[in-house]
Amino acid sequence: MAALSSPEAVHERVRQALEQHKPLQLFAGCTKDRLGRQVRDLQALDLSGLDQLVSYEPRELILVVQPGMKLRAVEELLAGENQHLPFEPPHWGEAATIGGAVACNLSGPRRFKAGGLRDFILGIEMIDGCGQRIRGGGKVVKNVTGYDLPRTLCGSFGTLGPLTELCFKVWPRPATQQTLTLHGLSPATAVAQMTSLAGRPWELTGLAYADTCLLVRVEGPESAVAAQVQLLRELLGGEQALLEDPSSRACWQDLRELISLQPGPGEVLWRFSQPPAEAARLYQALESHGLTRYAIDWGGGLLWAVLPASALDTSLHQRALQHQGQAWRFATGPEDPNEAAFTPLAPGLARVNQQLKSAFDPQGIFNPGRLRA
Repeated sequence: MAALSSPEAVHERVRQALEQHKPLQLFAGCTKDRLGRQVRDLQALDLSGLDQLVSYEPRELILVVQPGMKLRAVEELLAGENQHLPFEPPHWGEAATIGGAVACNLSGPRRFKAGGLRDFILGIEMIDGCGQRIRGGGKVVKNVTGYDLPRTLCGSFGTLGPLTELCFKVWPRPATQQTLTLHGLSPATAVAQMTSLAGRPWELTGLAYADTCLLVRVEGPESAVAAQVQLLRELLGGEQALLEDPSSRACWQDLRELISLQPGPGEVLWRFSQPPAEAARLYQALESHGLTRYAIDWGGGLLWAVLPASALDTSLHQRALQHQGQAWRFATGPEDPNEAAFTPLAPGLARVNQQLKSAFDPQGIFNPGRLRA
């Protein structure tokens, strides 16, 4: 079916699906298809046609868009006013949409400093599983009424209903950035350095580690960046190199887009989130499962891992739990059902999720099985 281009058309499609008891597969850019359990043989609800700018108030730092608007278009619009999305969402493809980032609750390297996507979403409009159009939140950061609804929809993977409008708080774009790299560190040493640096009152907006290299990003006015980089040089010592803008920007974009972590034949990409203090120990544990490539981001709070397909999914989820974290398994392709996509939730949290699903989607027509069996 063709993409729908208005909230009214989406509302009508949902109403028809409810009347016919036909489940819907919600999607737009399809760049996040490898996330979650695979859903097949469902009636399509293509939201990529909901791609319009609703309103933009640069002076108020408020952006309202439809969910099918391309991420690249959003970023170009904001850059024209020297603003940006602080949560730095990954694209993973040219067709990436802002709604896809919300559905998967995806944030990039700046998350450890600025906060995640759900910290910047102010309001939503959606259609629930009773055929009702619902608004939650608003354009004011401290709006309490309905504030939890926008945050609840983040990471719901389309299982609670289609989004038709999104309101975000945006930030001024830093004037420049530089990245200091420190080579030859072990994971344990790098994580310890990141933990120490994250506690300092500096404008460090990226702390990552890959290929034995610690990456420290500094953003802000040119003079302030230069001064902080000099302090870092004196503090860290060791084998250093400096990436200036735009090389620094390209480095973090490659990390965000997982350029060096694409799995080959017989490999699977995993995403582990855990307390930063557990990152080095989790890395060591994954080595025993045949870890081939990895990157640590968010100052130790996120670990990307390429592992052999032969590694037992249940064992890897257990590793995540042992280190107080959660794991996401990426599907290897469209034929991979990815039944072990997510680490099982604790019983209490699983009940809360099921209650949310029952309240928003009593007939279970939205992306059934995408999150849980």
